Amino acid sequence: MGSALIIVLAVNMNVTGDFKPKLSEILVFGSLISSTDPVSTLAVFQKKRVDPQLFYLVFGESVLNDAVCLVLFNALTKFVGREMPGNQVLFAILHFLMDFTISFCGSLTLGVLCGLGSAFLLKHIDMRSTRLLELSLYVMIMYLPFFLAEVMHMSGIVSILFTGIAARHWAAPNLSEDTAADADSFFRLISHLAETVIFLEMGLSVFGLSLNGGHFGLFILWSLLACLVSRASNVYPMTFLYNFSIDREIAARQREADSHKSNLYHDGGYGTDIDDPNDVAELMELKIPAKTAHMMWFSGLRGAVAYACAKMFPDAYGNQAGIVYVTMVMVLTTIFGLGSATEMVLYRLNIDVGVDEDQYMTDKSNKVQRGMLKTLGKFADSFLQSSILKD
Repeated sequence: MGSALIIVLAVNMNVTGDFKPKLSEILVFGSLISSTDPVSTLAVFQKKRVDPQLFYLVFGESVLNDAVCLVLFNALTKFVGREMPGNQVLFAILHFLMDFTISFCGSLTLGVLCGLGSAFLLKHIDMRSTRLLELSLYVMIMYLPFFLAEVMHMSGIVSILFTGIAARHWAAPNLSEDTAADADSFFRLISHLAETVIFLEMGLSVFGLSLNGGHFGLFILWSLLACLVSRASNVYPMTFLYNFSIDREIAARQREADSHKSNLYHDGGYGTDIDDPNDVAELMELKIPAKTAHMMWFSGLRGAVAYACAKMFPDAYGNQAGIVYVTMVMVLTTIFGLGSATEMVLYRLNIDVGVDEDQYMTDKSNKVQRGMLKTLGKFADSFLQSSILKD
């Protein structure tokens, strides 16, 4: 929502031209324009086989960011056209926070439960002899949380996102090998068709615009600037905090090892460090380099999600057409501008390319899950994953 605050300041300073939406409209616009869709960037990443850490950071941040933005968009649209006096602002903020929390946490919980339920069901029902039924049941379970969430007035997108995360880890291994391959192809096809339809609709809509572009020029420039600044204010602090947590864990392990050595020395005993000698090196590899953070910031393209939300923008004050126009210009600018420069920026930042992803994932396996998380993961694996397919 940092972009919305910058746009609000620009509108109050009277530097955005004649287009001056209401505060509630700017907040909704800030939520929809904060969603990222680095399709072209990820396509370049995949072709160049970049460092998998960068690929999955950009992809994961984009997916989770879209989920949060959609929940924000749905929560904030309720305030457009319902401007309220100052004495009711606090109540409205509390209502918004409660609505956002319930919607996001409820959707997340529903999605995880459906993913775990599908794993449990596929573990105890052997349908390997009927591949079509196995595939049909799996696909139905994957999309069921979306409809359940919408019926319960929660976010279907968030539910299906976390269903996919849980099902990919626990349910997919319970499928037969052929069904798993068919399911992967089916979901890829649906994803490609959905992406194609939304961009085709957006491209055809360009020729149907009858607005005067100069009327929105300054507002578009400030919106683009707000997106770049707000993304930097999110990516770099989060990267710093993540690396700081890694540094603290490294320091704690080193202090523990030094204390162990000191006790051995005073007791006159001999021994080795309590930690694996490669443990610190493994933790260091988990840190996010500065060049990766720069590329993450650059990969904040706007795309299909922002445009789809703009088409649903409330028209209480007659500004929907203007918001759609501004969003389309920003989407096209970031896709053609930032997307086309992705390969050049990769080489400028000296990002690793030509990386063997399978070998990388093998080397990094089990390095992130530690302590209680690893214990819970092993318990869930034994409880939810079938042993039939592993024999």
